[in-house]
Amino acid sequence: MTVMAQVIDLYKNYYLGSVVVEVLKGLNLSFDEGDFVALMGPSGSGKSTLLNLLGCLDRPTRGQYILGGRDVSTLSDDALSQIRSKYLGFIFQSYNLLPQYTVIENIEVPLLYQGVRLNDKTRRRCIELAEMVGLGDRLDHRPMQLSGGQQQRVAIARSLVNDPHVILADEPTGNLDSKTSDEIMRMLRRLNDSGKTIIMVTHENDIAQWARRIIRLRDGRVESDVRNDTLVVA
Repeated sequence: MTVMAQVIDLYKNYYLGSVVVEVLKGLNLSFDEGDFVALMGPSGSGKSTLLNLLGCLDRPTRGQYILGGRDVSTLSDDALSQIRSKYLGFIFQSYNLLPQYTVIENIEVPLLYQGVRLNDKTRRRCIELAEMVGLGDRLDHRPMQLSGGQQQRVAIARSLVNDPHVILADEPTGNLDSKTSDEIMRMLRRLNDSGKTIIMVTHENDIAQWARRIIRLRDGRVESDVRNDTLVVA
């Protein structure tokens, strides 16, 4: 099995004046290509900090982060931006859609960040992604015209537009009801079944049961790391 991402002796501190807050304390974790991992733990355990580091949105205080065989822990901001656009797709609890943009325009946003020239080919890809997540009849709608579940579907389509190696999901069902949450998780499972690596933060045990592996953090350290024997059948 190919290792897609790995953290080695990873530490993350935050500095509040003269106070040092140690959030991650020497983590050692590997994430295989094609895995579906749930990161869990109480508030303050470090799971969101870890996800930010995995997403190249922050830097470790010390330690290594290997992504796609390359140590990215000391890269420049510009280099990290390129890594994000090449390797990573993001799904957020609050969707993070641009309210003035339509469904199609929101899906196109990562391409704009990459400097890709938008044309008929890119538009067709975005339409295909919108149709894949069940929004083929909502292409010209704006976020305020969509339900929470529909907005999260847009976010999933947007996360796929650059064909990422890894999808990072931060509480992807946190703002959704149970029925819609199941729909979103079925969609993520299908993506995982197609080969996408998914790393997801959640505090909900029933959502974690969709993942193939569950890592629990506590006080900045790994409390447990197990394969999920009670995987939800999609």
